[in-house]
Amino acid sequence: MTGTSPFLGAAQFGKNARIYRKKFMNNTQALLEIMEACYEAGGRGIQMIPVGKVGEAAKIMSDTHDDYVIIGSTAPGPNPLIEELVESGAKIIFAHGTVSDKKDEKLIKMIDDIASRGIIPGIAAHSPVSTLNFAFKNTEVKTFLIPFNETGLFMGDKQQLEEIVNSRKDCYFVGMKTLSAGKSDVEVAYNYIAKHNICAVTIGMVTIEEAKLSTKVALKSLNTK
Repeated sequence: MTGTSPFLGAAQFGKNARIYRKKFMNNTQALLEIMEACYEAGGRGIQMIPVGKVGEAAKIMSDTHDDYVIIGSTAPGPNPLIEELVESGAKIIFAHGTVSDKKDEKLIKMIDDIASRGIIPGIAAHSPVSTLNFAFKNTEVKTFLIPFNETGLFMGDKQQLEEIVNSRKDCYFVGMKTLSAGKSDVEVAYNYIAKHNICAVTIGMVTIEEAKLSTKVALKSLNTK
């Protein structure tokens, strides 16, 4: 599915972050072009943070494509924008990593808030090993959004995270940062992910050609599992 990190100008994109943010964040048409290209290649959804025009574009896709799925992450900062995610029809809402990685009562309350709305709560993690272990012990959450890529970028202890993911067959893991912020070859990246217990991936895309290629390769790799 389409990832939103490039649209927001996430820091991992270095000097390109500002370029991507300017091009996409408040430009509904530019966002829709990428989402449509991903959809045409077989991608059926978006993992979004409802900032700028991202939520608006995602809602248009959902309204015009019956099988389009929105999953969301709460926004960092004082307002998690849960209401906006609910209104967009998000099927899963992940607590943002800036909340999850603190591993405290705020995370527990956010999970309870999401669940009380009849939506599946999830946990996104930027420090995945410690946050996953905390979640297993202190919550009933079974859906996780984690960095997962062949270079090990952002994964922390790569081997330990792989072991956790592969051993927890009762959980659903969605891979993010799957192309290592553009550093990985597409085929190598998704052949690696296909060897592990990852049920879906989010892909940062900034051109129509990239969206089509990345989606096709990811689907081909994951469907051979």
